[in-house]
Amino acid sequence: MTNVSTVGLQMLLINNMSSEKTTLEQLNTQLGTGQEHDNLTDYTASQARQILDLNSQVTQRQSYISSIKNVQSRLGVYDLSMSDMESVAAQASTLASQNQNYDGAKASSILSQLTTMLKQVTDDLNQKVGDRYIYAGTRYSTAPVTDLTKLTDTPSSTTTDTSNYYLPDYDTQYVNSTSTSGAAYAQDQVLVDQGYTVTYGISSNNTSFQQLVAGLRFIQSAVTAGQSGDTATYSSDMTTANNLLTAGLSGIQAIHAGLASNQNILSNEISTQNTDISNLQDQITGITGIDQASVAASLTAMQTQIEASYSATASTEKLSLTQYLG
Repeated sequence: MTNVSTVGLQMLLINNMSSEKTTLEQLNTQLGTGQEHDNLTDYTASQARQILDLNSQVTQRQSYISSIKNVQSRLGVYDLSMSDMESVAAQASTLASQNQNYDGAKASSILSQLTTMLKQVTDDLNQKVGDRYIYAGTRYSTAPVTDLTKLTDTPSSTTTDTSNYYLPDYDTQYVNSTSTSGAAYAQDQVLVDQGYTVTYGISSNNTSFQQLVAGLRFIQSAVTAGQSGDTATYSSDMTTANNLLTAGLSGIQAIHAGLASNQNILSNEISTQNTDISNLQDQITGITGIDQASVAASLTAMQTQIEASYSATASTEKLSLTQYLG
């Protein structure tokens, strides 16, 4: 029969082992997570506030990166479509400059090439990324440009007053020469850091695009005049077309250069935000992190201590470690 003193010793050893087991579990958790505590309430109030603030800053920077990446996908499509329109403008300018005098044998070929070019520009200016028409200003769900091949008349004006948001006749919301839309000219922006916004949106009604479209239509008008026997108007319209296309190409190239600048800015901002996130996470680790070597040493020492406690307990009651831990 176990006497009273042995029972007291036995209870003391069991209580010690229970406490040691809890400590062992904590050390194992620390070693597994790399953190001192897995619950914010286990830190001091000051530490908890710091952790919350730092995590909030990390989340904010991750949000900036997410927004930037969304915009980068749109800039990529801007890039490709503007390269295509630059090519169209250059080819059309060459077509106009090399055909200043009417030749009936070339009329059908010129019109065929022109139709292809008008389709290309229609497609380019109606590019869509996700659920957003990227050349539509802030009219995201509205295709901004009508089918340019259907505009067979000579433009009444080569460009509109963009400062007052007048719409060109190729805009899908154009009704008459007094039609305006601020939304059509609005430029999208993205917040890339606190207080730092990058404007990147490009409108289909930009003067350079108006010049491109008008130039193509003047080629069409020239051929129509030539086919009706008005060779003087043919030559005049071809000259006008070439001038418009040359100006349009120069303008589109300038827009494209601005796009490239924005692409560099956004790439640099992602790098900056990632660096900031890394620094913030280092600060969080400075509060929540552990010394892996120190914890590992404590874990080994605790395992040794538990084994000693088990041996002492087993000698009084023949308690197996398996039974205890179970």
